[in-house]
Parts: sequence; C-alpha cells; structure tokens
Amino acid sequence: MGVSVAICPDGAEPAGRRAQALAFITSYLVRTGHSPSIGDIAAGLGVGRTRAKALVHQLATLKMIDRVPGSQRAISVPGLFEQLVVEKLRQEGWKVDRDIEVEPCPQEHLSLVAILEHVPAIAVGGSGDQQQ
Repeated sequence: MGVSVAICPDGAEPAGRRAQALAFITSYLVRTGHSPSIGDIAAGLGVGRTRAKALVHQLATLKMIDRVPGSQRAISVPGLFEQLVVEKLRQEGWKVDRDIEVEPCPQEHLSLVAILEHVPAIAVGGSGDQQQ
C-alpha cells in the first residue's frame, strides 16, 4: 500500500507539509511524553527518513521547534508546556490572563509620578495615623 505525495515542479515543499510535521511532533510529545525519532516522523508522515530530517531541519531553522545538537530525540516545541497548562486550567474552570478583559485605566493620560505625588506620606514607626 503506497502513500501519494504531491510533487511540486519547482522542488518546493507541498503546501502544509511543515505544518503536518509540526502537528505530528506536537501530538507525539503530548501522547508519549518524549520527542519522536526521525524514523517516527517519517513513518507518521509517510515520507522517507531524508525528507523527515529535512522537515525537522526546516522547522528548527524557522524556530518552530527546538533541538539539542547531536541528539536524535531532543525535539521540543517552544511554549507547548505552557499551552497545555493553560488549557488544563481552563478545563478546570479557571480564568487565565488572556480570558480577562481589563478596562483601560481612566488616568492613563497622567504620568505615574503625578499619580504618586497625591499619596500622603506615613510616619515610619508610628501608629499609622500620623502624617508627616
């Protein structure tokens, strides 16, 4: 049973092949807890090992994945852990920073120094009721 692969006349990658590789790597990391080998990526995408290596190299060059030089299985996806934590918190009913809409400060046109000048000074060591 063969796998059909689109051939581009100029030698460019078929549309979405890098996205497929990134999606496979991400799902593999989430599912297994460790990074896939080049062989795993090749088998998962239905391409040869050379093409899988090229895709991993392209993703690393584009900073879509991180790799440790000299290690075959040291592939990580930047921000993946944080994304999983945020998703889990949302599933548990928590609101995450991006979920909360913050109203603009009504004094945003004033400088911070001008706002702080109106705060009365409190005597150090006193009962807190005395002002200087």
